[in-house]
Amino acid sequence: MSEKYIKKEGAAVINIARYLMSQKAGARLRTIDSLAEEFELSVGLVQKALKKIEADGVISLSRQGRNGTYISRLDCIEVIRLAGLGHVVCAMPLPYTKHYEGLASGIKAQMGSMPLYFAHMRGAGIRAKLLSSGVHDIAIMSTLAAQSYSDGLTVAINLGDNSYSHDHRVIFRKGEYDAIRRIGVDPDSPDQQILTEKAFPGKDIEIVEINYGDSLVHLSNGDIDAVIGLTEALDMDSLGLAEKSLNHIPECRMASEAVLLVRNDTPYVKTLLRNLINREVLLTHQGKVIAGEVTPSY
Repeated sequence: MSEKYIKKEGAAVINIARYLMSQKAGARLRTIDSLAEEFELSVGLVQKALKKIEADGVISLSRQGRNGTYISRLDCIEVIRLAGLGHVVCAMPLPYTKHYEGLASGIKAQMGSMPLYFAHMRGAGIRAKLLSSGVHDIAIMSTLAAQSYSDGLTVAINLGDNSYSHDHRVIFRKGEYDAIRRIGVDPDSPDQQILTEKAFPGKDIEIVEINYGDSLVHLSNGDIDAVIGLTEALDMDSLGLAEKSLNHIPECRMASEAVLLVRNDTPYVKTLLRNLINREVLLTHQGKVIAGEVTPSY
């Protein structure tokens, strides 16, 4: 067997495995011809790849003549390994709010035995960069932030209003709203940048670059007069802080929506997520975590 043939056969196994990643037990297998056409492989190579995957015990097929062939059993973990992934890594925000914890826990619960891992990090920009470079397979951020990273990335799932967070607010020291001049903005947060611009149109303000995690320290020290952020985990009264709604700004709603991003060149991951994740079930799980009825597990 030539080296060239071995390489083609290996590519066929990887491509068929990536197709199988998007399937479930009980699903009807696509025809050999359609798979060969999609992956630009010969019919013979597709047949050999399927036979190998079946012989290795990764799938079991039920051939029903004119009714087609059905997948009677599928080992998700082995399919992912054959697809060249080994595991799936999802980049998401640091879990400092119940929203984020509930989101991670809900996704993990939906993925079942699939080897899914989370990489928690600050900044949508960093998450988008690691996704684009292939370090991670999925990235979670807001709809608003995702618009800044449309090159090479696509939204697999939009979870809707308040799935990412409560509404963002202007946070400032009590009684000092009219004195706001210096506003802290994290350069890695498109949400903050866009909402700050929309919240103070035409006002003479100065943008001060900060790390979002240090916002309260900067407010307390007087380095900044305000910051746009989430008040979900803050005891505003004890901190001497007040807040102002941004609900009149359309972008505020977009900043509360969670989306799962994938790369354009990994459509099988997009299909996998859409097949495995039930939006309503996930949001119900998240809601129970937020309410304290379910202990998050991720």
